[in-house]
Amino acid sequence: MKIVSSGKGIHSPEFHKKKRREQTVRLVVALLFVVVFVAIPIYLLKTKRFLISSVEVRGNSVTKTEEIEQIIKDKIIGNYLWIFPRSNDLLYPKGEIKNTLFQNIPRLSAITVSLSNPNLISISVEERKPFALYCVDTLNLNNPTGCFFLDKTGYIFSEAPAISGGVYFVYTNEPVFDLPLRQSLLNPNRFSEVSSFVGSLSSIGLSPKVFIDKGDEFNLVLPNGATVMWKSSANLDTIHSDLESFLSDPNFIKENNALQRILYIDLRFGNKVFYKFK
Repeated sequence: MKIVSSGKGIHSPEFHKKKRREQTVRLVVALLFVVVFVAIPIYLLKTKRFLISSVEVRGNSVTKTEEIEQIIKDKIIGNYLWIFPRSNDLLYPKGEIKNTLFQNIPRLSAITVSLSNPNLISISVEERKPFALYCVDTLNLNNPTGCFFLDKTGYIFSEAPAISGGVYFVYTNEPVFDLPLRQSLLNPNRFSEVSSFVGSLSSIGLSPKVFIDKGDEFNLVLPNGATVMWKSSANLDTIHSDLESFLSDPNFIKENNALQRILYIDLRFGNKVFYKFK
């Protein structure tokens, strides 16, 4: 038997053949592992039967279906790490799709993303409904300009056509928003209180045209241009009661055309009411 010397010991040729066989087996096992656990899954992930190929949109009436579809298609194109398809039914970016739709289409108030089958992504949306207007310029009460729709929470979500000025109540602020879209006039709870208050004024004979948020105070502009003023921190039930008492006061009633001639009603000083006629 021939003996072969190595640097660390003396081994027979059979030993070296055995080592080479073991190395070959390990290499084959490693290749099989790569094929079974890497190559095959990648192949399956790219198979058409598991790729999203169409989009279904439900619930939209104003927002164009094509606009929603294009955003989704842009989000599922390409691959993760240049390998894994973003359109795969297990890997598609569901959260990213929702966030992008909310960012790009402020009219949408709710979005549900799901798969009807591995090839069809289904988008169900709810749209905000116009409640009133937010206008940048309210000098002309009958034709305010730079107007946007806001919903019942006070969120500004869409530009409004010029003809809307006489249809909707108008809200604004000082200073006005530079970029009104996606802004909220007030926090939702406070806006709800204010809008309810404005709606209740018809019961005491007032039909305001514009509400103005000035930060530390609120104003209402009446049809004749007169202003009703009060602190923004005041209780609106109290303001309503004070207004009702003022309007029913004999000293006010005895004035000819009192509401048409009034210049301002100032409720900013507790129980005292200051007013002036034109």
